Amino acid sequence: MSGQLSVIHIASGDRWAGAEVQVYTLLHQLKSQINVAAIILNEGELSAKLREAGVKTWVVDESKLSAAQQFIGICKIFRQFKPDIIHTHRQKENIFGSIANVLTLRRPCVRTVHGAPEFKPSGMGKVQSTLDKFCGNYLQKGIIAVSADLKEKLLKTFPKGRLYVINNGISPGDVSHDIEQPDFKLNDPEAVHIGIIGRLDPVKRVDLFIDMAHLLVTTHKDIKWQFHIFGEGKLETEMKMRAQATKAPIIFHGHRMDIRNCIHGLHAVVMPSDHEGLPMTALESLAIGTRFICHDVGGLSKLFEKQPEFLVQTHSPEGYAEKVIQAIDGNSTLPGFPEEYTITSTAAETLGLYNNFFKN
Repeated sequence: MSGQLSVIHIASGDRWAGAEVQVYTLLHQLKSQINVAAIILNEGELSAKLREAGVKTWVVDESKLSAAQQFIGICKIFRQFKPDIIHTHRQKENIFGSIANVLTLRRPCVRTVHGAPEFKPSGMGKVQSTLDKFCGNYLQKGIIAVSADLKEKLLKTFPKGRLYVINNGISPGDVSHDIEQPDFKLNDPEAVHIGIIGRLDPVKRVDLFIDMAHLLVTTHKDIKWQFHIFGEGKLETEMKMRAQATKAPIIFHGHRMDIRNCIHGLHAVVMPSDHEGLPMTALESLAIGTRFICHDVGGLSKLFEKQPEFLVQTHSPEGYAEKVIQAIDGNSTLPGFPEEYTITSTAAETLGLYNNFFKN
């Protein structure tokens, strides 16, 4: 190897969600240590932020190009940039990146798995899933899981020797810097503000949050409640109808650019997902100092193992309502931010893995 290690990431960038936030945070941290670049499949917030951070970024736009054109574009970029390591995220990116690598540079190729599959694929989705597993088993040298729990799930698909755990990470100081009160807190400072943040998709269980809100409003009438749903997704219309039927005070905010301000303005964030890897929202809430109530699953179990009062075992509206009442009483101690979830730690472990793959 001559000069600085070069690494290129391939990510979707179709939305500004947990995986995209982590890709940006990691590349921003690594750019002072190695030569990093990115191929993004959609023009959007991720590509804009990477460019702003000084990371060389190409967009191979899946909304404008056929699959064949995207694949050819990725091959051309590989030949131009000549990375030492290729790092992919999500199925399509894993497939394009690993096959393009075999046909061009034949460099070490790794992937990060940000969460367990959310549904059983069928039709062409099943074909894509099978191809993705083949690429992970035969064309990529390593599979990074963002939590130990996720690694255990992946053992059903990939050999143990190819699996690694590297936690998602953030910079707590950057997250909590210049935080301001959001509009909803300023407009109604006397209310107890409870929120859910994430895609409005089945796995996130927004239905449980809405039913929890209804339960709290009917059983604790002495409290002035205000509930907030942040995010977009295919269940938006259905969830709005469900919320309207409960008559609970619920605001649908859609996607907000000031989500960290929103976290700061909440008395508690609730995450009732059926399963999770290691959500960035949980790390950001810890850094900001907002109580985070979540299903006792995935990387969340480990993150809050010393604060079990934040973990919900009874996966029902009643279970989450009970924890909300405990949280707003203010008797639970807010945990400090664990060192192993800082982006400094995440980047160091990732860089160590890159160097190990490149040397071997």
